[in-house]
Amino acid sequence: MKLRPQCLALILALAMAAAVKSALLLTHSVPFNSDEAIVGLMARHILRGERPTFFYGQAYMGSLDAWLVAGAFRLLGEGVTPIRVVQAALYLGYLGSLWWLARRLFRDWRIACAAVILGSVPPVVVTTYTTASLGGYGESLLLGNLVLGLGHEVTYGEGETRWGAWAALGLFAGLAFWTLGMAVVYFIPVALLGALRWKARLAPYYLTLALAFVLASSPWWIDTVRSGGAALKVLLETSLAPTTIQERILGFAFLGLPTLIGFRNPWSPDYYPLPMTFLAIVLHLGMLTFILTALRRRRIELSPGAVLLLGVLTAGFLVLFLGSHFGIDSTGRLLLPMYLPVLLGLAAFVVGAYQWRAWAGIGVLCLTLLLNGFATWSAAKSEARITTQFDPITRFDNQHDAQLIRFLEDSGEWSGFGNYWVSFRLAFLSDERLIYLARLPYKADLSYTWGDDRYPPYRDLVVSSSRVAYITTLLPVLDERIRSALEASGIGFEERQIGPYHVFFHLSAPVAPDAIGLVAEPAPP
Repeated sequence: MKLRPQCLALILALAMAAAVKSALLLTHSVPFNSDEAIVGLMARHILRGERPTFFYGQAYMGSLDAWLVAGAFRLLGEGVTPIRVVQAALYLGYLGSLWWLARRLFRDWRIACAAVILGSVPPVVVTTYTTASLGGYGESLLLGNLVLGLGHEVTYGEGETRWGAWAALGLFAGLAFWTLGMAVVYFIPVALLGALRWKARLAPYYLTLALAFVLASSPWWIDTVRSGGAALKVLLETSLAPTTIQERILGFAFLGLPTLIGFRNPWSPDYYPLPMTFLAIVLHLGMLTFILTALRRRRIELSPGAVLLLGVLTAGFLVLFLGSHFGIDSTGRLLLPMYLPVLLGLAAFVVGAYQWRAWAGIGVLCLTLLLNGFATWSAAKSEARITTQFDPITRFDNQHDAQLIRFLEDSGEWSGFGNYWVSFRLAFLSDERLIYLARLPYKADLSYTWGDDRYPPYRDLVVSSSRVAYITTLLPVLDERIRSALEASGIGFEERQIGPYHVFFHLSAPVAPDAIGLVAEPAPP
């Protein structure tokens, strides 16, 4: 059977994306850290009978990712690789849903083909948060595409009187809402389309949508009731530091946008070398100019409602992002929903350039892939690798993890205290033989939040232990404070440096950090 060109393009894109993810996995280019370890621990605990609703220690970010990883653990065994396999599968699903969505929104099937090929080698920020799991970004991107596509289907397509389409829209929207609150940016354009196309005779379908949404998001509602509204409070409030609208706009313009369009890594304030930055800016300015001109002259054939859907998605995101305290975080992950309109705009630019001159379209396509590919390769080869860590103090790879685990086991130091970026990584990689509470600071100012200690069942194990050790990372000032505090308390100890890890072990008596003044904040009630 002869495959159609659009199917061949999708297969090519999926193969390219799979190759990129495989290369990153095989070369250990994306360090494994505690955020990802918590997902792995949740998955392990799910297989043992636990039923977490949210990311440990939070009343937001649903546990859908952990459930998927638990399935991978069941099939492939426990480890870092199955976690990454799940993220790769989600991204391949994202590309498939992108192709389907673009086919719905654009009359020209070549735009869908260009979009998935461009998406197979995305900017570093997209690669980062769809390779390492932070708890739900891969799912949110996939579910967001499905919500937008089904929203368009039930308002402008044949799905208007199809029960399955309405039920699927509600289910995917509910899962997206439970997984990450940022899903609201996908709901706004769909809700607006629905309001503009409101028909009283569709009331049974609207009810089906609502019931499916509540069913899929029921973990969120149930936990909200049980916790006295904790999840609702998180949804409506933020603990981020207050910022002015001017600060948020500047952050978006000089940090967020450059990350999104591919001339800055999300973990560094520095831009790429001037030639790469210049080409990326010219490329996206050319795309923006083409889109505005083509829309005005109606050179892009879109389905009814497509402009409204994508326009409201973009405008709604900017209003929510810049109008709330979340706009303080322009590092990149909160900007991921905006990758869709940027990617579709580039795809339309590629096709428009191809219609003018074939070499021009191919050139735009290849330039985009080369810029993103070279940036990804450079980041993977850098000292930081492709990391989710912004602070150099917490930016270290896994080169010495096995050595640390062997040392602790050989020394009989099965429990103790570390910082967040040590404790959960160590617990997962040691199959929870080594339990270290996240009770030490990891910031240069030695500030600490009790929220780092995310998993209460570990506390009794450490508190009841007759022997504890301390582990710090890349923070000499904290090492000196621990050393001084132990000496002042008359506690004997030994020290060992293992890569980025500094271990205080063989303590003559077990003592907690707050008991010797290492944590200033009062313990939670």
